[in-house]
Amino acid sequence: MSTDHARDGVKTTERSFEFVEYIQRRDGATLSELVSEFGLAKSTVYKHLSTLESHGYLVKESERYHVGLKFHHHGEYARLRKRGYRLAGRAVQDLADRTNEEADFVVENDGRTITIYESYHPQSSYRDDLFGTAGDLSRSGTYYRMHCTAGGKALLATFSDERVEAIVDRWGLPARTENTITDREALYDDRARTRERGYAVADEEYVDGLCAVGTVVSNPDGSPLGALGMSVPTYRRENDAFEAEAPAVLIETARDLEAALEEGGEAETRS
Repeated sequence: MSTDHARDGVKTTERSFEFVEYIQRRDGATLSELVSEFGLAKSTVYKHLSTLESHGYLVKESERYHVGLKFHHHGEYARLRKRGYRLAGRAVQDLADRTNEEADFVVENDGRTITIYESYHPQSSYRDDLFGTAGDLSRSGTYYRMHCTAGGKALLATFSDERVEAIVDRWGLPARTENTITDREALYDDRARTRERGYAVADEEYVDGLCAVGTVVSNPDGSPLGALGMSVPTYRRENDAFEAEAPAVLIETARDLEAALEEGGEAETRS
């Protein structure tokens, strides 16, 4: 199995990352499982694994390899190195405090969004199930396909058609629920609505029972820093108050964040 999307990359390095991603998806893997999956010589696979292990990127527990905490070290640096990201963390907490609902901040990475800050509702069941289905909803470091989440849809609305096409070609439009957008025409219609109202809506499109709104936060130079979002279980959505009030609070918080970025005088351009 090979993703092989970085055609100009170094194949040995690409292979090592493929092993890491496979190990994470499987929550651990043995040497023999990797040999079988990738169809490579046992000695070749072992060299990759032993090198990654010696540098702390993998750990071996009994016969299974797992992702090592060295990645956490790098991930925290990546999350904190930008002033804009640090300010976004405060904005997430502010939004959660003001609404008493779930809030998060995501950025585009590799054609998907990744959560870099989140805040749970006090009564959230997600907090207690970080590695189950519920925990996939809002956990720092989690990747999402962009077409089925509010933050992702908000970011897609700022991208060119060519960029959106490249993302869809790579990641597709798989259905998460019966409400998920699964064809390109519907996605383009949704992007137009998002641009018109200034925020995106994902109404039970990623998971049944959860509605979310998201809006883009721009850097001082106009490029998107990421997307701020909030969500609420549908059983707590009363008399359309969520649709009427949540976007206003969300957009106000996003504009406050943009103002803070401007005050810093530091262009937070995407890298």
